[in-house]
Amino acid sequence: MWDKSGQLWKSIQEKWQDLVPVYVEPRKTDFQVGNNRLQVELEQARVISVDPERSLEHFARDARDFIKLTTDHLHISVYKRVGFRLVYFKEFKSRADAAAAVFSLKLLRLPDGKRFEVEEPPVDPMYSLRWESEKKGVFVNVRAEVRKFDVEPSPEAARLMSAVHSETSGVVFDVDYYTVAPVETGQMDVAEWIKHAVHVIARDSKYVFEA
Repeated sequence: MWDKSGQLWKSIQEKWQDLVPVYVEPRKTDFQVGNNRLQVELEQARVISVDPERSLEHFARDARDFIKLTTDHLHISVYKRVGFRLVYFKEFKSRADAAAAVFSLKLLRLPDGKRFEVEEPPVDPMYSLRWESEKKGVFVNVRAEVRKFDVEPSPEAARLMSAVHSETSGVVFDVDYYTVAPVETGQMDVAEWIKHAVHVIARDSKYVFEA
């Protein structure tokens, strides 16, 4: 595994020369290139991007090339699961505002009055649905959440920088579109799969909010 991983990452670095290592071990390797994180571990390979371009064309192209290199070097013949996940986040001023926004979608029934000896309205509401056929599936999740960011400088760095603690409240729309049945690698074009997944998610997500 280590020899194959070394050969794989050598080929990947030849393609993306600005590759930066994040975590390197035989069972898991993680590198950063631009906005993308490229990860390989036992039975999984991922491309993760934060704030990609709206069209996702560049992301799809990078994902296709990365998965092809991984498939070729690790001699993979069948994918157990192929997935594409989109996560949208809309910021709100407070945790209560984010919760109210989710309830305003009318996806959940909000009980009136005091419940479980608590008078305040519920916080961090979550609504989820899953559809599956023999070949494909999708998991849709709408939720309010608070994202926390904490940085504690080391004692050496404390003289130069202060600790950073921040919280951002918002609403998340999270869609995971995936295969259920195994797929032979020769039948999968990753870029086309992403293009198709984006189309399906854009087309059918409206029906969730019309429920």
